[in-house]
Amino acid sequence: MIKKFLPAFSVVMVLVALQIGSIFHGALGQSTIKQQRFVPFSRSTFASKEVSKDVRPFYPAGRGIRYPLAALSAVVPVIGDNVNVIGANDVRMRAKIGGKKVFTCNPGKQTPQNETSLAVNPNNPNNLVGGVNDYRLYVPSENRYDGGGGFFCSTDGGKSWTVGNLPGLVTADPDAPGIYETAGDPAVAAGPNNVFWYANLASNRTDDASAIAVSRSTDGGATWKTTFAIQTSAEEGKTIFNDKGWIAADPKDPNVAYVTWTQFNYDAKGNYLSSLIVYSKTANGDATWSTPQQVTPNLFNQGSVVCIDPDGNVHVVWNSYNAALGKDGVAYAMKPNGSDTFGATRFLAVDDDIKDPLVWAEFRTNSFPALALDGNNLYVVWSNWNARNADIVYLHSTDGGLTWSSPKTIGGGASDQFFPWIGANKGKVFVSYMDHKGEKGSRYHMSIVASSDNGDTWSKPVKITSRSSDPSKGNYFKYPNCVPSFIGDYTGIAVGSDGVAHPFWTDIRKGNSPGDPGTTYDQDPYTATVTIH
Repeated sequence: MIKKFLPAFSVVMVLVALQIGSIFHGALGQSTIKQQRFVPFSRSTFASKEVSKDVRPFYPAGRGIRYPLAALSAVVPVIGDNVNVIGANDVRMRAKIGGKKVFTCNPGKQTPQNETSLAVNPNNPNNLVGGVNDYRLYVPSENRYDGGGGFFCSTDGGKSWTVGNLPGLVTADPDAPGIYETAGDPAVAAGPNNVFWYANLASNRTDDASAIAVSRSTDGGATWKTTFAIQTSAEEGKTIFNDKGWIAADPKDPNVAYVTWTQFNYDAKGNYLSSLIVYSKTANGDATWSTPQQVTPNLFNQGSVVCIDPDGNVHVVWNSYNAALGKDGVAYAMKPNGSDTFGATRFLAVDDDIKDPLVWAEFRTNSFPALALDGNNLYVVWSNWNARNADIVYLHSTDGGLTWSSPKTIGGGASDQFFPWIGANKGKVFVSYMDHKGEKGSRYHMSIVASSDNGDTWSKPVKITSRSSDPSKGNYFKYPNCVPSFIGDYTGIAVGSDGVAHPFWTDIRKGNSPGDPGTTYDQDPYTATVTIH
C-alpha cells in the first residue's frame, strides 16, 4: 500500500513483453482479472511531510511509441507579458512558531504554489478564476504549512488578480475554517450566469479521512460556498481513499455540475484491490450530490478529466491499465444526456508513460491525459515516451466522441516535453506544456502550440516564459530530507470567447519573492496572454 504522505499522484507501471503497433478504438470488455502482483496505479497526496514508510516504487518508462508529426500551419502564437498571479500576497515561512520548530524545508522563503487550474467566464473573457495547491496556511496539528484551497480572480483579462482561500475547507483558515487539515488537487470550471466551480481533494494527514470538496461562486469568483460531493470517515478511509478529482460545469444550466475522481480500494490488511473512476452530479447548485457511480468497469485507473457538451452529454478521459493488452493507455467514455450510466469504455491510444522522474530532474511526472471541449469537438493531449524522450501527443474527435483521429505529435523534438494542458474556443485550440528543450540541469520553461482550424494543423512551438524555472533552487519538500521533488502534477490553460488563451503554470524563476533582493527562487503561479496570427 502506498501511504498518503507522498506528494501527489503517479502511475506505477509494469514493463511487459507485449508490444503494440496499432491503435485500438473498440470498446474494452470487462474480463476476469486474477490477483496481480503489481500495483498499476498508486495514490498519494500533494506535497507533504515525508515519513520513513515512503515506499513509492520507481517505475521505468516503457519501450516507447513514436507517433507521427502533425501537419504544420502558418499560425504564429503571440505571447503577452508574464504575470506573477500571487505576487505580494505570498507568505514567508517561519522557522519557529510559538517557540516550536516548524517542519519546513524552506525557512525564510515564501510558500510554494503549484498544480495550476484555470477557467474563463464564457460570457466575459476578462473574468478568470484560477486554483492551485496553495501552502500559505500554517496547520498547528501538523506543525507545518499545508494546502488551503487558494483561489485567484481576475476581472481584467489576467493583468491583475485578487487572492483568497476557499471557505469551509481547511482547519487553518482563519476566516472560515473547515474540518480537514489540508486540501489540494484543484480543478476549476466555469458555467453560465457568472458561476464558477472549484473541486478539491480534502483530507487529513493525521488520520485516513478524505473528501471531494466542491466550492461554488455565483459572482464571478469573488465569493464562495463549499460543500462536499462525498466524505469518507477516518474508519472508512482504512479501505477507501478518494483521489485526483476533476469538475465540469454544464454550459447551459448554472446549477448542474459533475465531478469525477479515483476511488482507491484496499482490503482490511491494506492490500491494493482497485482504483475506480467514479462520478457524482449536482442538479441544484451544489446543495446535494448524487451517490457516486462508476464511469468504467475497468479496475485499474487514475487521472480523470470530465467535460459537458452543449447537448448535456458528459465526456471523461483518464489513464487506464488494460490487463488484456498489458498496456497503459488513454481511455474514454461518454454518458448521454438523460442517462445515469456511461457507455462502453474505449481505449483511444497506447500511452507509453514517461520516465518518473525524468533523468535530468528530481520532481515526479506522469502521463495523465487532459481534455478540452469546443462544441462537439473533443481534444485530448498527454505526454508520451518515444523511446528517447517525452513528446506531447494529441488526438481529437469532431463528432462528439463517436470517432477519433489517430494520435499525432504536436510538441516534440530534443529533450522532454511534459505536463501539457489544452484549451479551445470557436475553432482556436492551444496546448501549453513544460519544456526542457535547450535547458541545463533541472531547468524548464513553458512552451505553446496553437491551431486555428480545430486542430487539423498546428504551429511550431513558441516559448511562453521570459525566464526559465529552476526547481533545484526553488521550494524543497520531503521534510526532513528536503529535496526539490514536487512542482505539481499538471498545468492549466483556458481560452476565452475572444480567442485569447491564458496558460497557467508553476514558475520557479529568480526573483519570485517580493521584498527579497531579486535572487530568491520559489514556486509561484504565473500566467500570460496568447493570441494567434
